[in-house]
Amino acid sequence: MTTIDRVGRLKGPLTIHCGNCGHAATWAREEAVRRLGGACMIPDAKRVLRCSACGGGRHRFIYFST
Repeated sequence: MTTIDRVGRLKGPLTIHCGNCGHAATWAREEAVRRLGGACMIPDAKRVLRCSACGGGRHRFIYFST
């Protein structure tokens, strides 16, 4: 199993799921790199992202293609 540690190493889309309200957003790899930066670590992305539906920032799940 491949471990992805940085956003710039993604090979496919990034899906962010809000644990507060259930809202989900999927970004293409290029969009994720543009918004977060290629050097952004996945755990750091979990801390800085906020849900566009409820504004929540806790209990975030991130799924990605390796």
